[in-house]
Amino acid sequence: MRMEERISRRGFLKCATAFWSLFGGRLFAVPSGWRPTKTANLVFGVVSDTHLRTTVKGTYSTGYWADRWFVAALKDFREQNVDAVVHLGDMAHTGQVEEMEFHRTAWDKVFPGDLAPGGRKVERLFVAGNHDIDGSTYGIGELVKKIHPDPEIRRQHLLCTDIASHWERIWGEKYEPVWHRVLKGYHFFGRHYAGKNFREDEAKVTALVKTIDAASALAKNKNPFFILSHIRSHAIFNKAMRDYPNAVSFFGHWHASAANWNVIHTWGSSPSIQCPSCAPMGTNSLSPNSCRWATAPFIGADTAGKNRQGYIVRLYDEMMVINRREFGQGGSLGADWMMPLGQYAPHPFAPLELKKVIGEPQFRPGAKLCVETPDPQSLRIQIPLADGNPDSRVFAYEVTVAAEGNSLRQFIYAAGCNLGTGREQNGGVTEFTIPKTDLPPSEKWTVSVRPASSLGTFGKSLAYAKEGE
Repeated sequence: MRMEERISRRGFLKCATAFWSLFGGRLFAVPSGWRPTKTANLVFGVVSDTHLRTTVKGTYSTGYWADRWFVAALKDFREQNVDAVVHLGDMAHTGQVEEMEFHRTAWDKVFPGDLAPGGRKVERLFVAGNHDIDGSTYGIGELVKKIHPDPEIRRQHLLCTDIASHWERIWGEKYEPVWHRVLKGYHFFGRHYAGKNFREDEAKVTALVKTIDAASALAKNKNPFFILSHIRSHAIFNKAMRDYPNAVSFFGHWHASAANWNVIHTWGSSPSIQCPSCAPMGTNSLSPNSCRWATAPFIGADTAGKNRQGYIVRLYDEMMVINRREFGQGGSLGADWMMPLGQYAPHPFAPLELKKVIGEPQFRPGAKLCVETPDPQSLRIQIPLADGNPDSRVFAYEVTVAAEGNSLRQFIYAAGCNLGTGREQNGGVTEFTIPKTDLPPSEKWTVSVRPASSLGTFGKSLAYAKEGE
């Protein structure tokens, strides 16, 4: 509903209040009121793209490129009593041996001897990424050349020179291009990055599929099994997986934020879930390219240096639960992703099924949209955090300025949507300025703001109108 307020040219702050009925939040398509009745059968953490780097002298960095965010993730996993940790690659930013050794040091800080407190073993399920072993691109970069100008000495410091021996020495396990492990009855298949032509290399994909086919009972099992890689799966592999709707793939590489539910893809008949970055640069992109519901460009991208993300996955008899974590300041990114087991037609992670359960973000009753004119050339809008529906976190706001048949429409990311709930900067208030030159040429116009989820479900609008004087 709309309330009109007069906006003076002197820049007085005016507000409008939305009145709406808050509907109950909706959860995933799971049994009503479902809660775990026992501890999880298996718990594992997922990180990717840590990108540790040496200093310009080739030594450990205590500043920007330090391992503290990887350590923070591991500590978070330890507190959640994980049975295993998945790393989806790009540990070494410039492909140097020392950079992967930094990860081993970080691991031993949290899980010395691969043990959690009390002596329980924590498994490592790691795969290499392109930054780790594509020496032709990263290992001869300007940084590495500066550190090791002699080509022969430089080769000795590059993982790609002999990734198998370096991997075995650092991690104490054999380097296998494709591997298979079983933890508490759940199957994991990993494939290391295999070079720039992997997408077209049918032989390598076939090797992975044969490894999965060897465990033929998986196709008849309601329990999920997991495929881990740095680069996402491609058409050849997706086609082969049509007989395995219980397969769940995790991949990294893209540095896209898990605040955006579009990182769950259903290529073929099973989901591929992109894991965001835990890198020291902390850039988890909020690219609008995967938000096809948006009818105008996004502004105000919240990507700068404050967010390091990953997952904690819990497996129960009847459910898989994925908790999206932020390791920089802590907390969850919103409602858990919950996948009922054995219900794969349609798949609960298919886009249309996800859209049914994401709900609509809503402003709280009495929330106020505030507008001011700080100068004659601009209009400033302050949007309160749309946290009235706790089951549907706001991702962006659709802002429309309309006048006499003309309109300006923009989408702006919700402040702090890349951070844990309750940890948004400025209390979650989103503020931005529109130049008067962008507004419809009129002395009378209306502004409305709708909160949106990352899948394009919309809540009720806040609105106000400016009348000519």
